[in-house]
Amino acid sequence: MSDERVIDPEGAYIWDGWGTCLSWWANTELGARDDLAAALFGLETVRVESSGRAIELPGLGLNIVRYNLGACTWTDGSAMVESPAIVRRKQIETYHDGEEWNWRADANQRNMLVKARDAGADTFEMFAVSPPWWMTVNGNPSGAEQGEQDNLEFQYQDAFARFIATVAGRARDEWGIRFSSVEPFNEPSLDGWHARQNQEGCHFTLGAQEAVIACLRRALDEHGLDDVLIAASDECRYADAVDTWQKFTDGTRRLVGRVNVHAYEPDEKGGSRTRLREAVGEELPIWQSEYSEGQPDGMAMALSISRDIRYLQPTGWVCWQPVEALDWGLLDGEYDDRTPNPNGGAPGTLKGQVGGVNTKYHVLAQYTRHIRPGMRILRSGHANTVAAHDPSARRLALVTVNDGRKRTVNYDLRPLTRDRNAARMWVTDASDAPGARRYTRCADADSRDGLLTVVHEANTVTTIEVDGL
Repeated sequence: MSDERVIDPEGAYIWDGWGTCLSWWANTELGARDDLAAALFGLETVRVESSGRAIELPGLGLNIVRYNLGACTWTDGSAMVESPAIVRRKQIETYHDGEEWNWRADANQRNMLVKARDAGADTFEMFAVSPPWWMTVNGNPSGAEQGEQDNLEFQYQDAFARFIATVAGRARDEWGIRFSSVEPFNEPSLDGWHARQNQEGCHFTLGAQEAVIACLRRALDEHGLDDVLIAASDECRYADAVDTWQKFTDGTRRLVGRVNVHAYEPDEKGGSRTRLREAVGEELPIWQSEYSEGQPDGMAMALSISRDIRYLQPTGWVCWQPVEALDWGLLDGEYDDRTPNPNGGAPGTLKGQVGGVNTKYHVLAQYTRHIRPGMRILRSGHANTVAAHDPSARRLALVTVNDGRKRTVNYDLRPLTRDRNAARMWVTDASDAPGARRYTRCADADSRDGLLTVVHEANTVTTIEVDGL
């Protein structure tokens, strides 16, 4: 079985990079781990401690870090209400309890934020999952009593915006972290954010979103953060993002510097992704700002990346939790979510360790180590191949996911070259069979007269680098 892919530079756009959110995993003691910072945000080979043994991993080189602005406090006399389903690691400590600022809060997540910067990350975004509990209608940062109800008190819309701007200013002035963007919402249109669910969350109607965005732009400008853009609205699904964007007034759209969207809609044929890109237009950037699922082999993730880049044309791609249990992470996270917390009502502690590595860690490495920030994303001619070009190095990177049987792919590079060029290759097998490859360097191939032929084994992700283009 064979097919052809024509690599076309027409319509190329600049890549911002790859990233991850901090939130729950970095809220635990894992936020103090140098080896995790090096593995996730650096490019060197790293030995990561895992359940008493070390695992050698290629650094992913993630350069985008999304920092979760928390909503919980446990000060004396606090009236915060805790969901009966939430565990401690999913409660992020906030900096203001309604009376006083506490800049020592959220130490673990802040620790990893700085470690990520020192390891090589260079693009930072702060996002709020819920306003601080004392700004909510019911004092519960997990949501309102009913999921379709807004949980930010109307009277606190401006205060919420000023709170975000104040923390962003503090990060710039005291932490050495410049947030290039802030996102005040997280899946705001969902009706699942209610007082009994298992994480922080907040529903926002369209009018509430528009009001907060306007307040936030004023607050950022007043704090001397006029260069910080507002991202919105981090909707759960591409179709939700289309609906929200189309209903925003022109005035609100002008205040949004980037559209963020999550990837929890399969959208296998790309229709919703295409509609979102068309609704937003070619000029405004989009990030796929949260992706996750519980499939450890990485094939679903690779297919989602390919569809995003072909149909949505995002400038950045972000995974949710890189260290998480039940195969949801790149690395397997082992957390104590049962022991009562002495400082609050939620069960669980902030203990955590790495239990192992999932194949999808190596699958993501196929993309992140070769498609680097500043490269140009090209048209590949196929939904399963991502193509990127580095003009300064004159290097082309091709990443192809083959989720079916063995096939031969002919890559037509003639729009870029007609010379003979060596092609380096790396492969990850989506299987646990003996000898399965994990980001393994393979034998080189040659392009001749601008044509490159590669045989892709079944259920593989292959990266190809060609120089001199």
